[in-house]
Amino acid sequence: MTIRKANYDDVKTLNKFLTLLIRDESQYDLGIDKNFIVTNMYENYIEDSNKLLIVAEENDNVVGYLYGMIKPNDGTYKYVIAKLDALYIDINYRNKKIATSLIEYFKNWAIAKKTHKIEVNVWSNNIKAKHLYEKNGFKTVSETLSIDL
Repeated sequence: MTIRKANYDDVKTLNKFLTLLIRDESQYDLGIDKNFIVTNMYENYIEDSNKLLIVAEENDNVVGYLYGMIKPNDGTYKYVIAKLDALYIDINYRNKKIATSLIEYFKNWAIAKKTHKIEVNVWSNNIKAKHLYEKNGFKTVSETLSIDL
């Protein structure tokens, strides 16, 4: 397996994976439209130095990806924060430490960018994702509460 930066040839697959990720997340929030289809999300991220779009590739097939970015600093924090925004592994390649490899690559990129922290949002009832991130050193530091109206 190879972890590498995504290129323009990968974009169609990554948009498909983002669609699958959103559909998967609909089980945690019934307000998410299961029929939503991503068509052109990642095209503009390939060459942005404050965004990282990486893929896991096996036998010339993209089997997973991670998207993250440097959060714009609005002056609230004294330090720079990286945000891990999307992570998806093809269902046939899960439980093979691919997600961990992608996270490790992202950590190294964030360190090179002189960030002080990486953040990721996880649905509170997505136990598998929470376990993955905790296994990779993440800790819960805040919670978002909401009320349905």
